[in-house]
Amino acid sequence: MTRALYLVHGWGFDATFWAPMLTHLPDVSTQIVDCGYFGAEHCPALPQTPYLAVGHSAGSLALLRQDLPGCEGLVFFNGFPRFTAAPDFPDGTPERVLTRMRARLKRDPVAVLHDFRALCGTDAPLPGTPDVDALDQGLEALQTLDHRPQATNWNDRLHWMTGTDDPFGAAKAGFATPGERVEGGHLLPLTHPGVCANFVQRWLDDAR
Repeated sequence: MTRALYLVHGWGFDATFWAPMLTHLPDVSTQIVDCGYFGAEHCPALPQTPYLAVGHSAGSLALLRQDLPGCEGLVFFNGFPRFTAAPDFPDGTPERVLTRMRARLKRDPVAVLHDFRALCGTDAPLPGTPDVDALDQGLEALQTLDHRPQATNWNDRLHWMTGTDDPFGAAKAGFATPGERVEGGHLLPLTHPGVCANFVQRWLDDAR
């Protein structure tokens, strides 16, 4: 039975994002990435035992772009294989929105983060001083990456849950493989930690 998780948070958050969900999974070993948006970046080694890779929002893109030896499956919350709109991906956010956001980030990163987090559904204080370079790199990834082929390669080992009221079309659309939609917005691991923990536990128990 798989008992380890490798977790990657989304843009504008930090490693503490996962704390509410993980309180419901006390017996599971975790390796938690911090993307360095508010302090030092932390990229722990992949678990040495079989594991699930868990991503939220942009964390799904980060995981899809990696080689993940030993990974038994992917679990994504409010995730997507591509964020920006394209002729064959009308659910995405227009690229010009990201362009404006990146320009404004350089002038007033705190305002950009507060506006973004409010759209996501939280008014919690920022966890630290914003690192503009790291945040801009994260927005560039959202603006440019398309990992639909990689998502397809995972087939039925990719498991996803999203919110019916998610404000981002790409996240609301989910993935091509069957997934689950629950009442909620873009921050399911924060707003529905027990539901998300049960979803993770189901695939931990199922993985071999």
